[in-house]
Amino acid sequence: MDRKRLQVIRFAAAAVLLAGGGVATAVADAPALDIVQLRQSDEALQATYAKNKTMNLPRLLLLDGQGQPLLVEVGMRNGVGRRLAKALEGGKPLPSPATLDRILGEVVDAAGRPVSAGDLPRADAYVVDYWAQWCVPCRLLARDIEGQLKRWDGKHIVWIKIESDPLKLPDDGQG
Repeated sequence: MDRKRLQVIRFAAAAVLLAGGGVATAVADAPALDIVQLRQSDEALQATYAKNKTMNLPRLLLLDGQGQPLLVEVGMRNGVGRRLAKALEGGKPLPSPATLDRILGEVVDAAGRPVSAGDLPRADAYVVDYWAQWCVPCRLLARDIEGQLKRWDGKHIVWIKIESDPLKLPDDGQG
């Protein structure tokens, strides 16, 4: 796959990024940051939000450079920056099926095409952020993530922002 087909927003300095927006300002000595905006495929949305199944937003994962999970959280809790930093410093993978390959198997790019790990920039860590436009906690979490990413000196981070909006479930004709 051609990495150029993904919308990758690269900031050699830091980014000030709000969920759904993209305004950048430079900050000295900030880490390299690539932001990739994807969305769950229709099939993955249906599986995630299946009838009588509840899946809260936001959802946050931190994966190491090999795509193994270091932190997996659902919902908004205080101190996310501290937990992200501790998980990255510890570097100990969790016994979770939420690997980069599995996550990417459920997403598509803006044109609706599948994405693989080879399509992404190589990184020291991947921050995966599941969000929806209407989700206020998602925007607050994005602000906290962005604040933490500024502190990771010397690290190349890929922030994968995955739209996971149950309001955009495809009509299955059963309604």
